[in-house]
Amino acid sequence: MTIKELYDKALGAKRPIEFFGKVSNPVEIKKLYRNFARQVHPDIAHGSDSYIAGEAFKAITKLYNTALEEIELGIYDTFDTIQIYRHSEPLFEITIKGTLYKFYENVFEGEVANIFKGASNNDIVYLKIAIDPDDNSLLETEYKVLSTLRHLSLPYVEEKIKVNDSVAILMREVKGVTMPELMKEYRHGIPAEHVMWMLERLLSVVGYMHSNCVVHGNIKPENIIITKDIHNVSILGFSFCIEKANTPEATYKIVNDYYTAPEISKTTKVLPSSDVYSIGKIAIELLGGDIRRNAMPISVDIRVRTFIRNMVNSNPETRPNDAWKLWSELIKIRTEVFGTQRFKKLD
Repeated sequence: MTIKELYDKALGAKRPIEFFGKVSNPVEIKKLYRNFARQVHPDIAHGSDSYIAGEAFKAITKLYNTALEEIELGIYDTFDTIQIYRHSEPLFEITIKGTLYKFYENVFEGEVANIFKGASNNDIVYLKIAIDPDDNSLLETEYKVLSTLRHLSLPYVEEKIKVNDSVAILMREVKGVTMPELMKEYRHGIPAEHVMWMLERLLSVVGYMHSNCVVHGNIKPENIIITKDIHNVSILGFSFCIEKANTPEATYKIVNDYYTAPEISKTTKVLPSSDVYSIGKIAIELLGGDIRRNAMPISVDIRVRTFIRNMVNSNPETRPNDAWKLWSELIKIRTEVFGTQRFKKLD
């Protein structure tokens, strides 16, 4: 691997085992470390590679030191998060209604909130905390909406509390991988047959939300969780959602490049078609296409490409506005193109 490839691999590794692979003892991992360290040592890099080499060396050394600690604790080759947490010191603890929750990782830092991952007994939980109390109303709305809506593809909220004047939401774990994580496995795109069931799930949950007068308004890859083994897709990140979206005073709260419909501003009338547009962009990216040009691989059946391209129509007047209707159309196209078998494992 090149210095840049080693650097990217080290940065992408959440655990040492993801970088070094399986090892049986400290001697073995030391040999691996020395081999990698020689490849990225700043003394052997020249020109523009010298900075990357230095950063790669630091990242790999950090993974190596963590690996030695994990080997000593006997958790190097385990992927049981609860077991790993039991050998770690929490960042903080909170007792809610008599139950102790310990949080170990800051897994997301957003514009509005930070999300911490932790555990209570044998359950993984998340705590979403507003960064600035001025944004408490956004998390208040998120809690209210998710407490009302119940769907397999939506996160389940447990409690709402205050942490240092900031609103915080305690949520159950949504199992699966984020869309960006999945796309790292499928750098050239996910097979269209699988994208179709992902799209089916997205249209189903968004149709349910829209029927309850809620528009998400912030659908993007980071807010998509894919659970491969049960063919489910969940939507997260409801801080900017619009409840009572059918009322005149409803307004959008955020604009994301590429994923937000081009007509959207904070004064635009809220329409379900804006979520449809975002989902179309998600589908193009899942297929390995170019979301800037709405281009999809020619290997994808023309019926599938036409269906998705219609979702990202730049004209809100002619863009589909009914997720449930789109869901029905997708089922028909999916059957025509891929047959009636519904469950195929995504390897």
